[in-house]
Amino acid sequence: MYKALMSLVILTLCSPLFAGEINLAPSRVRFLSVDLWVDSGEALAAYQVEITYDRNSIRIVGLEGGQVEAYRDAPYYDQKGFESGRIILAAFTTGTDAPKGRTRVAIIHVAVEGNIRPELTCRLMAAAKPGGRRISPKVDLIPALQEKRTDEKEKK
Repeated sequence: MYKALMSLVILTLCSPLFAGEINLAPSRVRFLSVDLWVDSGEALAAYQVEITYDRNSIRIVGLEGGQVEAYRDAPYYDQKGFESGRIILAAFTTGTDAPKGRTRVAIIHVAVEGNIRPELTCRLMAAAKPGGRRISPKVDLIPALQEKRTDEKEKK
């Protein structure tokens, strides 16, 4: 009886080992920020951009607003875009404080799995000046200077 009970206990404790493939190598995750810049020769009252990325190695983990009061709040977005490989960001201002020139309008925080160079692309979908007239500013994604790295070992 004792042998049967011990065999059952050992089998129960070891069963997760046989359930599937086990990756014992530590997973390297890096957290970094990417700035979204819009460069417009005219006042920027609204913008909408599409950002694409490799969803297998990159996750968006947060969004912040930009450097000027008009875009201080985080842009509007679809929650599904945080892990789908494509996110659309949009913001607008109805005030008289629409920025002109090169302006950081948002900060995107990402988690990058592995030792890859993260690649995000940005495409302007729409932009307008006060009054609603379309404009075509230049948009850029620029990595921020600070990067935080973590290993699974460090978490324990």
